[in-house]
Amino acid sequence: MTAFSLPDPASTALLVIDPLPGALGEVAEPCAALLEAARQAGLLVLFLSPEAARGQADFAPGFACATAPNEAPVRTGAAGPFGATDLGLILRSNGVRSLVLAGANRAHFVTCAARDAAARGYAVIEAAGCLAGPACGAAQIPGATLTAAWAATAPGPRHWQAEVKHARLRRSLEERVAPGRAALVLIDVQNDFCAPDGATGRRQEAMPLVHSAVPRIQQLLGAARAAGVDVVHVRAEYGPLFRSPGSPYRFPSTQTREGAVWSASAADISEHARFAPDAVEVCLTGQWGGEFLDGFGPLPGETVITKHRYSAFIDTPLEATLRAKGIETVILAGVTTNCCVESTARDASMLDFYLVVAEDGVGTKDLVRDLHAASLEQIRTYFGRVDPVARIIEAWRGSARQAA
Repeated sequence: MTAFSLPDPASTALLVIDPLPGALGEVAEPCAALLEAARQAGLLVLFLSPEAARGQADFAPGFACATAPNEAPVRTGAAGPFGATDLGLILRSNGVRSLVLAGANRAHFVTCAARDAAARGYAVIEAAGCLAGPACGAAQIPGATLTAAWAATAPGPRHWQAEVKHARLRRSLEERVAPGRAALVLIDVQNDFCAPDGATGRRQEAMPLVHSAVPRIQQLLGAARAAGVDVVHVRAEYGPLFRSPGSPYRFPSTQTREGAVWSASAADISEHARFAPDAVEVCLTGQWGGEFLDGFGPLPGETVITKHRYSAFIDTPLEATLRAKGIETVILAGVTTNCCVESTARDASMLDFYLVVAEDGVGTKDLVRDLHAASLEQIRTYFGRVDPVARIIEAWRGSARQAA
């Protein structure tokens, strides 16, 4: 966003940060005027307190959160507003695209807020003249300009309103998977999981669902590229550096049908003094098993995400990458249905992405085929759509026809 480009009130939130008595100094009056104008225009207004122990009673007069559906306090940590808080949840739940920052930039807290918000794809604006302390590095619009514009703006449809939220829902599959709005995220299409001589194949475990899914995933990948849909390749990488109670690592077990469990958390450690040295470990750093299956390597410009846990969202830049591109829908294909695909699907849905799972573009080994079906039923019931590859491709064609 360039300077003096006014943000859309429908999708803008005013963040009033740490407005303590005496902290605002000469910006107290213009900041209060900005707040009042935002209220008149019906904007979403959030009051951020960087110190968890501080309550609104400590704020300067006139800066307490009002009892209104579009105002809320947010307690944050000293390190920044997005860590261990519900700020991100509130913003995405209310369709916010632009943030206007005002208040006190003590200890560069607002600078951190601006940086972290921009990394998540938000347009960030400093209300110049309404921020005490150093500039935060964001694009600036004079607070007086914003105040005048909002004061002259009649309350109208705002993304925080329940009826607007309902109206903005993407209803059809064509809407949800349209290029520019959706990303195809391929999960663990790697030799150890999919190749006949990978780790699963070497154990001589039947995996017809995986073998039937591979050509359909390839078909889906080709169609996504042809349609201009963003493609993200997720690869698992395990090994000694990442081992801990939650790391994927095979321990022998008499408690499961496959004779193993796949994390130390699930293992009977009393029988194992350390990680079992003779157990099968997959997708080790730098080894063939961790490479993408032939025909599934990324093209220039396509994103590669390396994960070390089952979910592609845990300790990776996947969410930030998708947000920065304006992605609303995650389309999942890959392996295995009941583990990494389902783990990623759950997180995608809980992070408020629309979710579509390619029903015949996912698979697992035959030994746990019933878990494949159970996972798809879980996803279909609680988390997202489950559609065949052909239906997803047809939806892309439908989107293209609508755009023509």
